[in-house]
Amino acid sequence: MKYLFTLCMAALTAGPAAAQELDEAFTAKLFTSKGPVEYLKAGTADWVAVKAPRLLEVGDGIRTGRKAKAEIYIRYGSKVRLGPDAHFVLTKVTPQDNSVQVLKGKLQAWIRKFAGRGFSVQTPSAVCAVRGTVFEVEVAPTGEAVWDLFSGSIQISDSGNRTVDLAPNQRLAVSQTAGASTPTPLPDNVKPPTEPAKIQEEKTETKAEQIVETKAKEAAEAVKKEKAKEEAKKEAVEAAPVEEPAAAEPVVEPASAVIPTQVPPTEPVVETPVVSESMPQ
Repeated sequence: MKYLFTLCMAALTAGPAAAQELDEAFTAKLFTSKGPVEYLKAGTADWVAVKAPRLLEVGDGIRTGRKAKAEIYIRYGSKVRLGPDAHFVLTKVTPQDNSVQVLKGKLQAWIRKFAGRGFSVQTPSAVCAVRGTVFEVEVAPTGEAVWDLFSGSIQISDSGNRTVDLAPNQRLAVSQTAGASTPTPLPDNVKPPTEPAKIQEEKTETKAEQIVETKAKEAAEAVKKEKAKEEAKKEAVEAAPVEEPAAAEPVVEPASAVIPTQVPPTEPVVETPVVSESMPQ
């Protein structure tokens, strides 16, 4: 049991220990920019021109111009690429869940699958819940969104609370008025986007996650082995023949070693005759 406890504790602490190389203040990073790209700091109203690299915080916005693109890595395994004329807002970053808004333009996303972690995208017409996947969404100025799924799984909810599960190689259109349509196969000319190269922050996090997953597997395997041992022990006890109690042996009294006392024979008593003398007259 001590061994199992050690493994479980190692699985819990290995990830944070390995991730210490990543700055605790890191939230997200604009790591590639091409063409005119603008940045809006959370709580302000003025857009300013920006070039990669640039650190981002929750609430910050990115806007791309014509023929521009921007690539962003978000802590905890989310990587996105913005196409031309896109408007993006980072709304939440936690170990359990990242979320963003796409108000206009195209977003391509690569979400690294990890237990207990989610990712969501909000557009004017729908909200999408993601679990480890590659997909893209393009939002028209009218608010209509077209979702293309290449791998993994996503669940899309429209403004009328209708939920649609999209399978790989399917497309779904969602409008603000009509809601979600019926999924259709991807057009033949639509191919999965090429994933950007990993940046250092992503490599650090991936390494930490691999350590956690390895330790968790080792702990699970150790628990499985321990359980198997206990089951085998239990089966052995149940299968063992029951021994009948041994019959009690009769108690034999030891022979007495006392020799009875011999009484000597009694000699016969001889009575002496009494002689009577006559008294003279």
